Amino acid sequence: MKYLAVLIMPFFILSCALEKESSDTISGVFSFTTASVGINNISNGSNIYTLPPACIDFLKGDGVIRYTIKSSGHYGSNDVESIIRNSYLHITRARIYLNDTAIDISVPQDIRYNTEITQEVALTKNMIDAAQITDGTYTLSLEIVASEYNGNDINTALNESFSSYFGAVTISSIGQGCQ
Repeated sequence: MKYLAVLIMPFFILSCALEKESSDTISGVFSFTTASVGINNISNGSNIYTLPPACIDFLKGDGVIRYTIKSSGHYGSNDVESIIRNSYLHITRARIYLNDTAIDISVPQDIRYNTEITQEVALTKNMIDAAQITDGTYTLSLEIVASEYNGNDINTALNESFSSYFGAVTISSIGQGCQ
């Protein structure tokens, strides 16, 4: 029996080691920086959801999605040439996805090299109706598309995307979906 355990144990350890940890973000790699976005929380009325499942009941108000965009400079922040230190990401598109349905949201401000910004966007009933999304449970994610410019305002990378995955969000317009 000991020998059987000795033979099985390496396979168990190997299978655990090979199991890929899933990430909730996909980064965008630019010339001077790597950009990422993370969904901090989703709030609706007095409810704040930091982990799925979340629920947005439009009878309680809009769903507010709070997220942080981070620019992690490849060269640190000390003794960096001004052309790199003054580079920035110009965000050209921002979208929320509920399953595969895209909803355009307001484009956040530019983000400088090696900094981060936190933004909030309201997911309104009008936005849901315009996208023809009915009540139900959806997978929510956020996608940002940006171009990088160096300190001389010359484009160094064009239209790279980066995203964040939140998970299950229930949409309710009649107050019955959220318990």
